[in-house]
Amino acid sequence: MDAGRRVYWRHGQRSAVTFGVRLCQAYFVFAMLMALVFGFLCDREMFDYDVSMIRVLVLMAGGSVTLWLISQRARSARIAGIVTSLLFVGLSVLDHAAFDAFGTLSSYIGDVALRAILVVEYVGGIGVAAYLAFAPGARRSLYRPPDRAPSAHAGNSWDEPLRVRVRSWEFWRDLLIYFIVFSIVGHWAEMLFCQLILAGVFMGGYDPTNTILWSQWLFPFTAEGAALVAIVLILHPAAQWILKKTGGRLLPALLLSFLLNAFVCTAIDFTTGMVANQNYELWDYRDLPFNFMGQVCLQNSLVYSIAATLIVWVVYPLMDTALRRAPRGVVNACAFGLIGTYLFLAMLNFIDVT
Repeated sequence: MDAGRRVYWRHGQRSAVTFGVRLCQAYFVFAMLMALVFGFLCDREMFDYDVSMIRVLVLMAGGSVTLWLISQRARSARIAGIVTSLLFVGLSVLDHAAFDAFGTLSSYIGDVALRAILVVEYVGGIGVAAYLAFAPGARRSLYRPPDRAPSAHAGNSWDEPLRVRVRSWEFWRDLLIYFIVFSIVGHWAEMLFCQLILAGVFMGGYDPTNTILWSQWLFPFTAEGAALVAIVLILHPAAQWILKKTGGRLLPALLLSFLLNAFVCTAIDFTTGMVANQNYELWDYRDLPFNFMGQVCLQNSLVYSIAATLIVWVVYPLMDTALRRAPRGVVNACAFGLIGTYLFLAMLNFIDVT
């Protein structure tokens, strides 16, 4: 065989994904679909944050990352798949043997069907780990080294106008990361705000029996995630424009940006209240000073506006710079891991078949 044919043959061997790798992909797809069904059938009020939650989050995050890496023929897909499958199987056995966590699911789909699913998950998970660890076909199919190139050129969000940045796929990937992360972080910020009310730092009240706030601590507060999207798409570009119009003078630009942020945050809060809180079931500011129709008040508007201004001028530019400089492969894997995690959280928290 001459040199040209030898190179072509080796390339063909590497370009073909083996049947075993396809089976690994099928296993993760099947297991993740079962996890979504698990979230769909479970009542979030009865779902404890225990081994069951950990095993599902490991599967959804690790499985999504593994599927993405396999699609890229990345060498690191083998490590991700081995770790994810073994952790998932180990936690599933622990959950089933020690806590009998599948009793609720058995009442929905039947004991026989549940046992069949568990056998597939256990045997399949061990088989996936063994294949990815030892099979020559896995090494031959998953051969590409890690993508260590930065996601974008050096700089940060102040260097480019929005109309330029929206043309790249990385911008929308990063926007999705911000939405998911701040949906969770926003929940924790609400918890902190309530604790500060309890400590007397802020005026107002809160409901200590609100299980969504205090017990379901991974419940995504989509309003906070949407707020970050609005900051990236509206308020930060507005701050860029204000800074340019003020001749680069920071203090006037910061003041004008704060006033704009205050107007936008208050308008969003009031509009949301008039649509979803007409009976004051979600919040009631009628007892607080400087309130308007009980839907908005000066205290909360100031808190939101200060937080928004801090994110516009400091937090978001720092996050943007960090994601630009991070290896593209790492950021892509994190994005897909977050997507898998959020899919399960959305299925568990936003859909109630009961």
